[in-house]
Amino acid sequence: MSSVSLRGIGEAIWGLLVEDGSLAIGIVVSLAVTWLAAIVLGEGAHNVVGWLLLVMLTSLVVFNLQAAGRKARRKISS
Repeated sequence: MSSVSLRGIGEAIWGLLVEDGSLAIGIVVSLAVTWLAAIVLGEGAHNVVGWLLLVMLTSLVVFNLQAAGRKARRKISS
């Protein structure tokens, strides 16, 4: 890959993580839900709670990528 495409990928990831406040809020909410689940489910459910966090964060990233794609398409078409 050329440095230009790597730079573009890096800028896109930076934009998703830093400039998009909804992603940051979603991460904090996911961590809070995981923390509460760990307390409620107890010591034996740590593996389940880990998978829960993985699913929530993966879903969050996928939804944000879809939103970024829609935003980019609107920007290109206008």
